[in-house]
Amino acid sequence: MTANLIIVGRFLLGLMFIIAGVRNFLRLNERFGFKTNYGFALPPPLIVAGFAVQLIGGISVAFGLWPMWGALALIVFLIAATSLYHNALMFTGKEREPHIYFFTVNLALAGAFLLVIALS
Repeated sequence: MTANLIIVGRFLLGLMFIIAGVRNFLRLNERFGFKTNYGFALPPPLIVAGFAVQLIGGISVAFGLWPMWGALALIVFLIAATSLYHNALMFTGKEREPHIYFFTVNLALAGAFLLVIALS
């Protein structure tokens, strides 16, 4: 029973990043124009690499193909994405609220990936 729950949980966690990666690749031209919280856009090859990490890491975790490495890659992705796009310390008032939300969501996801690593 526990093993089945781990497999289902890992699949659902990875599926979120598979969906995000596919959606980002389908909207790639739009994504190239996104500016970081610091006012600059990342170079296109770096954006493509980030989306590839989302997709490949998600597949890795969801299907149990070297899930430890996929989870580790997605933790690195979450750290980079959070620091570049959701730095709540750069905002005040109402503008801060969505960044605090995304920060806490990404923190929880990183925690879930640490569990994937621990169970691998």
